[in-house]
Amino acid sequence: MSLLLEEIPIKNEHSFRSKIDVLPHIEVPWHHHPEFELIYIEKSRGTLVVGDCIDNFKDGDLIFIGPNTPHVMKNDESYYRKENDLRAIAWVVHFKEDSFGKEFFLLPEMYRIKKFLTKSFQGVRIEGSSKYKIIQLLKTLHSSEFAQRILVLLQILQVLALSDDLEYLASDNFVETFQHRNNQKLYQIYEYVSKNFQQKIELDEAAKIANMSKTAFCRFFKSKTNKTFSEFLNEMRINYAKKLLAEGRLTVAQIAYECGFNSPSYFNKTFKSATGKSPLQLRGKSLESFQS
Repeated sequence: MSLLLEEIPIKNEHSFRSKIDVLPHIEVPWHHHPEFELIYIEKSRGTLVVGDCIDNFKDGDLIFIGPNTPHVMKNDESYYRKENDLRAIAWVVHFKEDSFGKEFFLLPEMYRIKKFLTKSFQGVRIEGSSKYKIIQLLKTLHSSEFAQRILVLLQILQVLALSDDLEYLASDNFVETFQHRNNQKLYQIYEYVSKNFQQKIELDEAAKIANMSKTAFCRFFKSKTNKTFSEFLNEMRINYAKKLLAEGRLTVAQIAYECGFNSPSYFNKTFKSATGKSPLQLRGKSLESFQS
């Protein structure tokens, strides 16, 4: 399945879109779009993939995603069962960089906001007091009309630009690899890995996705990403392991298998090589501990 380019419809009387979705479930396919996206998950839970970050989303999450960043959202299995009373409620804002004019964000006063928007390609989770402020502003935005809509959106962007409560999701490596290379084969491989990394993935299968021989695939992947396919796969698994370790609910051995490693000892070795610390040292610690 190819990376889907989603068309975001915007009313003629508006320069950007703001809406509230109330759905039986969320099942956003592997997609991208040229708009910036702000999502407030009022009520829902499931799996979120932004770039090379695989995470969970839950009630109260606030996420900002930059333009053309590939991402996927899917609810937990319980949402798809018949005769359940679960509902997904999400507040969503979409706007383009030129929604207010081609050079608006180049104004000197927009410097901090422009800096945030540029980095948002990685995807951002907003926490703390910033999240509370933005949720209140979103509620104001939804009931606003005319120029007031623009003023409120700018207030939201100002909060984001000045916030210290931001967790960037995708890695810098992902940005470097994907932002400048619009390669459909690479996206197809990435989608396959993001859906199957918790299972055993053979090199032959990945090569088939790219419609290449194993040798040609290895050469292609290395030339595009500056890493081997095995290194890329382990990187994605380690990124997911960091989230599970921070939650502190599972044992290290359980996390190893949950992330697709075939043995806890190999997981420990790979994790320490990538982070400089053992999984046990970081289990139950905040994500900031992984950078220290």
